[in-house]
Amino acid sequence: MHGLPILRSTPQLRSRIRSWRAFGETVAIVPVGGALHEGHLALIRAARGEADRVLAAVARWTDSIAAAKAAEDDPGLDELEVAERLEEAGADAVYLPSAHTLFPRGAVTEIQLRGLTDVLCGEDRSDRFEGFALAATRLLSQAQADVALIGERDWQRLAILRRLVQDLDLPTEVRSAPTERDEDGVAWAVGVDELEGEDRAAAVRLWRELRRAAQAIDAGADPDAALDAAADALADAGAEVEYLDLRDAETLAEIEDPSGDRPARIFAAITLGDLRLIDNVALGEKRNPLDG
Repeated sequence: MHGLPILRSTPQLRSRIRSWRAFGETVAIVPVGGALHEGHLALIRAARGEADRVLAAVARWTDSIAAAKAAEDDPGLDELEVAERLEEAGADAVYLPSAHTLFPRGAVTEIQLRGLTDVLCGEDRSDRFEGFALAATRLLSQAQADVALIGERDWQRLAILRRLVQDLDLPTEVRSAPTERDEDGVAWAVGVDELEGEDRAAAVRLWRELRRAAQAIDAGADPDAALDAAADALADAGAEVEYLDLRDAETLAEIEDPSGDRPARIFAAITLGDLRLIDNVALGEKRNPLDG
């Protein structure tokens, strides 16, 4: 039986945070999905080193209003099981806002982040980030946490949140945690533990090809050639490659010449059957102060 406080409204959330702050404690918020996996739990554990108190926000961290409402109506979310697992990982409370708490009825406010939401995962599906910026802003505003911790697998969202905090002067520092991977290097995500056979082999190949391309570019190889070789290898393994790009780690702008001192990463998205996987890798560590 868990003893983790479950907070369902903004007043409850703010009351709990005020009680922590009354004792001089700092707060880290970790957004997680309802379908918990090891990547989420690793973020909770990492957050223990970032603040005195850790708040897990099971915020249906989806990219659209419709998806958030659908997730809220999903009977598959076992709140008690989720709370138990989050408590075991080290959370001090869990925030379970309704879809309308993050996506309010009748909202007319829109937040546009040019160059961040219309590339990579947003290039061919403009609705992929529909409402995301508004929901993220509301979540950070509601919590007023000292730190928000996001996994590097979700680097595009990480870049979006960092820009939101900078432009809107929000009091939360957005930090990243290394991507949690299984024993074969596959980034933890919903559905990866069910991959079998050729699909599993292709998922394993993703991280290996990204690292191989990064090492080649760092060694002076032509970026286009390195990326094309990685894409071909993934296609040969049976993956449908949606994109495989070299981009600025902060602005997400495409990079043609990687010899500069700007932080850079290779981003990829592939499809294996009905499962879509994303991943990314940094170029030379000395050029990537945004990592960690």
